[in-house]
Amino acid sequence: MSKILKWGLLSVLAVGLIIKLSLWWSVRSMMDDAIAKLSPFMDISYGGITSSFDGRVGLEKLQIRVPAMADSLRVEHAELKFKGLGELLRFKERLAEGKFPEQMAVSLKGLALDVHGPFMQQLYNVPAERSVFTAMSEVACGSVRNIGTDELLEMGYRTFETDAEFSYLFQPGAQKLSFNLTSDTRDMGEVRLSLSLSNMSEKPGDLRANPPHLSSVIFELNDNQYQRKVQEFCAGKLGQSSELYLKTAVQQFDTVLRSQRVALGQSVLDAYGRYLKDPQSLRVELTPTEGMAWDGLQFFEAKDVVTMLRPAVLVNQELVQPVEFAWVDPLARKQPVGMEKVTAAPEVDDSRRAVQQYEFVNVADLPGYAGKRLQFITYDGTYYQGVLHKVENGKVYLSVQYGSGSAEMFLRLEKIDKVRVRL
Repeated sequence: MSKILKWGLLSVLAVGLIIKLSLWWSVRSMMDDAIAKLSPFMDISYGGITSSFDGRVGLEKLQIRVPAMADSLRVEHAELKFKGLGELLRFKERLAEGKFPEQMAVSLKGLALDVHGPFMQQLYNVPAERSVFTAMSEVACGSVRNIGTDELLEMGYRTFETDAEFSYLFQPGAQKLSFNLTSDTRDMGEVRLSLSLSNMSEKPGDLRANPPHLSSVIFELNDNQYQRKVQEFCAGKLGQSSELYLKTAVQQFDTVLRSQRVALGQSVLDAYGRYLKDPQSLRVELTPTEGMAWDGLQFFEAKDVVTMLRPAVLVNQELVQPVEFAWVDPLARKQPVGMEKVTAAPEVDDSRRAVQQYEFVNVADLPGYAGKRLQFITYDGTYYQGVLHKVENGKVYLSVQYGSGSAEMFLRLEKIDKVRVRL
């Protein structure tokens, strides 16, 4: 009996050693192939390979140097993480079958970039195209509209050191894919992003013909030390007190958004001011209605866009209510009085009326609008926008825009509550 136990234990240890060596050899082979293929463009080196039986493989002291940029990126520990050894072993099999792996996480500890280096100059010295999504990055700071590497150096930043992790979970049966990204940069703050997709095919080749639906988006900024430093730096540049610069920063944010035709409600602007005063936590959640088309939101009324996006905003763990905005003419002057709520019926000038005025039509009259772009609102609150082809057998057939392509669909007449046509 003792011999059986002895040889059983030795067998387990032998199998474990073989698996360990196999993992080490697989990672070594992959890295050697990658280094050989990328050698004309970059030099890759690492100090060692790590692996474990719980589904983790990694590299120690990873360094990527790009001679053409005269810069390098350094990572103390880079790691691929799976739920277990079985998921790790099935990873290659699903890729070979042309399918998404069901689960994976990439962890980077101690990712470092020099602020004065070319990589950071590319990231910070070339501002992104102005849009609603870049409004928070624009500052009132003398002649500077965006913080660049020179300003970062003046604020005391020398090296950006970040711990980051990207993970996803794919559920083939439910056709659901969840993404999570966390980035914690020392002396700056933490960023979290979560995405959830439904109607997700397990084969990448099917995505163009049958694109997934975005079910939810959650964006968080926590302990924003960077924002505090920017405000102190820019207030000094303008010779303003911290209280006065707070108003200047909110006004700048409002001005940038208005240049993109978006005027936030006063409750949202006030909440943003509270966040700038004490930037502990900012959380934005979107849960779009099913069937919502992201292209063309500008053709809907502001209150309908809010209904479709279903946003929730929390500043320092306090819920902001109401969340509202209005479409405005970028060339029009801001009114000195408070902005009217989008739930009211605001008076609009001719230019704004031409952009967003709609007329309701009877569902029974739909056959006469063939070839027109219409907005359909169902009784369950779902919105659709597309070009009407025909009405036949109790169904409405239309073409809906999806990204750079389009898709044909139909709606049953009894499910349609309202129909609008743009004048």
